[in-house]
Amino acid sequence: MKLLRHDARLSYAHIARTVGLSEPTVRKRIDRLVRAGAIINAARINPAPIGFPIDAMIGINVVRGRVKEVGHRLAEMENVAYVAYVAGTFDIIIQAYLPHMEGLFKFLNEDLEQIEGIAGTQTWNVLRTEKFFYNWEGEDVGIDVAAHGDGHAGEETAGDGS
Repeated sequence: MKLLRHDARLSYAHIARTVGLSEPTVRKRIDRLVRAGAIINAARINPAPIGFPIDAMIGINVVRGRVKEVGHRLAEMENVAYVAYVAGTFDIIIQAYLPHMEGLFKFLNEDLEQIEGIAGTQTWNVLRTEKFFYNWEGEDVGIDVAAHGDGHAGEETAGDGS
């Protein structure tokens, strides 16, 4: 997984040579990790170089009974990259990428205002990201990803007896 994290385009043959395994073994292991949801085949896009340098984390309070509806509406928004239902001070946390501060102002004061059920927000401008999840090294701490699902609460994992 470390090799793929640094260059997701590596061939099975290159990985096999590097780690000292056969190509079919590497292929089977990677296929198993993909099926388990541990490897997601997607490019990670850096929004800043393509015109979206403003990175905002926004905590959202929602009117009781409307959390899922609001979450779905937020997930449909083009500038929203991340939506999570959370416990604590806020009901939902989102991450949005905008082209400039005026775009953030419009997003907060016009776009979010159109979503019924939002009771309030708090915004943090991300100044710099030190670590992003794709660099997480779960396999280095002994996590058997195939036995743990994708780590989301409430979801069943393979072989859990249900």
